[in-house]
Amino acid sequence: MSVKENLYNASPVWLQNLLVSAYGRRLYRKRYSGIYSDILQLVKASRTWTPEQTMAHQAERLHQMVKHCRETVPYYQRLFASHGLHENDFTSVEDLTKLPILTKATLKAQPDNFRSSRGKRFMLQNTSGSTGSPLELEVNEYTYKLAMALVVDHEEVHGIPFGAPRATFAGRMIQPSSQLRPPYSRINRAENQRLFSSYHLKSTTFPDYARELDRFSPAELIGYPSAIADLANYYLMTNTRPGFTPAAIITNSETLLDWQRDKIESVFGCPVFDYYGTAEYVLFAGQEADKRYRLNPVIGITEVLPEPTDHRLLATTLTNDVMPLLRYEVGDTAEPLEYLTSTVVQSLARVNGRVDDYIELPDGRRVGRLDHVFKGIKELVEAQIVQDAIDHCTIYIVVKSPVPEGTERQITENFQQRVGQGLSFTIKRTPEIPRGKNGKFRNVIRTYEKKETRVMP
Repeated sequence: MSVKENLYNASPVWLQNLLVSAYGRRLYRKRYSGIYSDILQLVKASRTWTPEQTMAHQAERLHQMVKHCRETVPYYQRLFASHGLHENDFTSVEDLTKLPILTKATLKAQPDNFRSSRGKRFMLQNTSGSTGSPLELEVNEYTYKLAMALVVDHEEVHGIPFGAPRATFAGRMIQPSSQLRPPYSRINRAENQRLFSSYHLKSTTFPDYARELDRFSPAELIGYPSAIADLANYYLMTNTRPGFTPAAIITNSETLLDWQRDKIESVFGCPVFDYYGTAEYVLFAGQEADKRYRLNPVIGITEVLPEPTDHRLLATTLTNDVMPLLRYEVGDTAEPLEYLTSTVVQSLARVNGRVDDYIELPDGRRVGRLDHVFKGIKELVEAQIVQDAIDHCTIYIVVKSPVPEGTERQITENFQQRVGQGLSFTIKRTPEIPRGKNGKFRNVIRTYEKKETRVMP
């Protein structure tokens, strides 16, 4: 745990609120200043583009990006030379198939070779990814603010004005998992946002959550669908209703399941609109009123590879010239809906492959999205958490050798932060982690029989 985290956890709630709001002000300036307003206008305008206008825009940006890669990015300089390719070979989106697929393993193995000699880094994105394997990506200012504009546009289209009060249920550590006393939220006044803990919700704490939500009366709930569905469960179990009606609920970061949508909408009396994005900032797909996922044409080009059932997603950045990714396999699958070409898509029926299982603590709380446990550990190749008893987990890790001292201690601290002391665990190193019968990797698995006590679909 960092010095800043220790200081925050040791502070009284009123000071924590000030610290959260101060950090929120920093992020607000970083996200929404300067070129942001022009980017937002382009995002809104792109909603009216015809397929022909979309392909024309993407073809022009692709040509420019390939030229930039050939001139300034070592990996692509060698790739284009070995394949005899030039930017003049890329005049339409269909020309992308001339390039081989870029895997996450290749990017992780040689990140320096993907950095442009002319790109200007605005921020460094750290992600553990769906395999628990950490990845760092450098991002320019335009792409970062574009990602912010895409979320704002998604919210505004569904009736949530910028700056409206919103309650967030995500993976943030609002307070230590062992601290079971209210309040279970903190305020970010810079964005009129109340951040709720996803790690403290259970039958005995639910009344405190309900009171805090009623007092705040958010126009929007946003966050992990599993956390918001869990909240809805408690309303159903207690035969109570929220004292407010949001304009909409926005879900992200996990696959939104149909039963979750039905339960959330029935409890909160408003529609749910999911969106799908990647930590690499290569695609954004926002769910529309007709439930299709519309792919934004400004941030990147999205392809699907035909498979017997699901389709693997590939994405090509059109904006991030600091560390460009062309035909990058994002690691998720989807069901395509509308095509621009034989492989390039403009909308998806649904996104698959991101269903994170959860672990259940002995006191009944559910904890999901545990990939945060491994975030920032560069020596980690991949990891998996297996809950093999109601009070025990085994954490399997595949690590590079040699491993610096403190790696396992960092995993231990991260895990305990999220689950507290009520769950014992063992860390085991292993040469590899087996995949399921369908070839997919699961970050969290429960192997023990448990008695279900919650309201289920």
